[in-house]
Amino acid sequence: MKLVPQRLVGAFFGVGSVQAEDPAAPLHYITDLQLPYWYQLPSFGEEDMVRQFAYLIDGYEEEGDFILDVDMYTYREILEDDSPLLPDERHARGLHLLRSKGPFLDFKTQQTAPATMAFSIRGPDGGQLLSKSMVLFFSSLMKRIGMGQVEFLSKTCENLLLCQDDPALGHVIDMIQNNRVSLDIREIRRLTEGVYPEGVIPAYHYCDDWRNLAISGEHLLWDTKPKLVHIDVLRYPPNLETGQSEAINQFIERGGGLALGVLPNNDDDFTGSVTDVLRGGLERTIGAFGKSGVSIELLQENAMISTQCGLSHLSSALTERLHIESHKFPTIFKEMTTAFLTR
Repeated sequence: MKLVPQRLVGAFFGVGSVQAEDPAAPLHYITDLQLPYWYQLPSFGEEDMVRQFAYLIDGYEEEGDFILDVDMYTYREILEDDSPLLPDERHARGLHLLRSKGPFLDFKTQQTAPATMAFSIRGPDGGQLLSKSMVLFFSSLMKRIGMGQVEFLSKTCENLLLCQDDPALGHVIDMIQNNRVSLDIREIRRLTEGVYPEGVIPAYHYCDDWRNLAISGEHLLWDTKPKLVHIDVLRYPPNLETGQSEAINQFIERGGGLALGVLPNNDDDFTGSVTDVLRGGLERTIGAFGKSGVSIELLQENAMISTQCGLSHLSSALTERLHIESHKFPTIFKEMTTAFLTR
């Protein structure tokens, strides 16, 4: 069963952060999307992608650096209590505002993956919380938050897509490979996949070089359970070896999909209109995928359009324009993939 509904093929997959001083300012262009999404506001420090979840833990210092002092009682409470958790409105303004604007057919929400939580937060001694026990701790925390989001949004949308953002995974892998921490990357992946609540469309956002995630011949993105994977194809174009191309084809055949980060996330790289920049990016990306052996027929039916990463560095005016223009994306994506297939 394919995870990307036909109605969302080629549609805009919003990553998260947008520039706005007024939390309600993005509502009009977010709610008009085919896939409305929970947007974060970097102008509010409490909406940082780590802080907005970590504050739910007793012992977390919300002001200043990301410091967490976990005692045995807090640790056991997070692991043994399976009740849902949810960030309050102060830490998740967009989520709470959008809930009041439903119902929606489809809705995308997101949360930070366990490895990034463990990498980003330090103990009172200044050391990173990268241990087996703490990755388990954060996977339990984020699983409960995922349940809380499903419960909170259950009457707001028919289909919920939950994306885990994992920008620090590359750093964690480097630390494992350099023997700086004693962790098993496959166990981290297993715990991360266990976060998704039943019934959601699972998605995953990896910020770094997605092409280099092979461990002992196994690719961490493609040799796994189907999900919608967001990748940056501008900084890391899909010039692939045959083995990875075949793995992507098999991943899509099993039901997975791609959110193509083909649009830039800063003003300077928009050298033309939004649609012109999209066409240029798609032409290069589709060409590279096709040349590498990725099936464009499969891609044509199982991909969405996105930006490289969040839009915290894109001006508010261009952010709004991009969202408004996004209703054209499915048609452009269909045209560009069809043009490649009929050459």
